[in-house]
Amino acid sequence: MSTTTSLDTFTFSSSLAPYNIPPHEYLAAHPTLDGLIVSGVVVHANRVLLIQRAPHDGFPLKWECPGGGVDQTDATILQALCREVHEETGLGVKHIAQVVDVFEFEGSGNSGTLWRKATFLVALDSEDVPVVVLNSDEHVDGVWASEGDVLVGRAQGSGLDFAYDGDRQIILDVLKNQGDLTSGT
Repeated sequence: MSTTTSLDTFTFSSSLAPYNIPPHEYLAAHPTLDGLIVSGVVVHANRVLLIQRAPHDGFPLKWECPGGGVDQTDATILQALCREVHEETGLGVKHIAQVVDVFEFEGSGNSGTLWRKATFLVALDSEDVPVVVLNSDEHVDGVWASEGDVLVGRAQGSGLDFAYDGDRQIILDVLKNQGDLTSGT
């Protein structure tokens, strides 16, 4: 497991400058949005990290990439991504390479809220196979899934039923086009 816990030691591609701002500035520039969610496609050795949501959480027992809500106290949206990856997996982000998906959705129930979820491609600060330490309040399992695993919907004996409909295709596209990001380039 990575011993780096600082959320300020990551690098990011210049194309991500629009996300390197405080959440309140981003929301002010996008007044129709009520909130932001970030997610990180974590790739190591041509496998992607998937984590399974807790049975008592929203989307119970569904699989997803690490991520979560951007807090108003986060220094930037990119820092929120690093915080969420670390909180949910114990892993430190080394480099944020690019945005791989952005979509908007309505909040639960009849809340009338509009959320944006941005998914980023990230590399870790570990050259070895990363050891994932899950936050058991939020997730109950984790797997490093290959492209073949995602294609057939099974990894290490578990069915892969994704929390968000588009996640499967996003992950397949990343695995097909990006390869291994351990170099942090």
